[in-house]
Amino acid sequence: MEGFVKVAEEKELSTRRATRVVVEGIDIALFLVDADVYAVQNDCPHQHFSKLHEGVLNGCEITCPMHGWTFDLRSGKATIGSGKLKLCTVKISNGSVWIEKPKAGTGWN
Repeated sequence: MEGFVKVAEEKELSTRRATRVVVEGIDIALFLVDADVYAVQNDCPHQHFSKLHEGVLNGCEITCPMHGWTFDLRSGKATIGSGKLKLCTVKISNGSVWIEKPKAGTGWN
């Protein structure tokens, strides 16, 4: 799949906790919510802690464990606090989870 990198198998993901992966040196958190997989750069925009994968997941919202800021995984926008998460485009193919490679020097959206 050109422009994408395989990061996991769908069966490896859990609805109870995030899965942390590193792609081209960038820390990524994968979240399984219902049947959808979301991927965000594992970096809270508040103080740039790479701990979102340890946060509390409530539906499509993740709460950063460091200071309680909450973000919508679908849009990346803060619902408590401010700022926006960097989102990764996710594709599922034959049970494999793929994310779009970051753009050179800029990361994701």
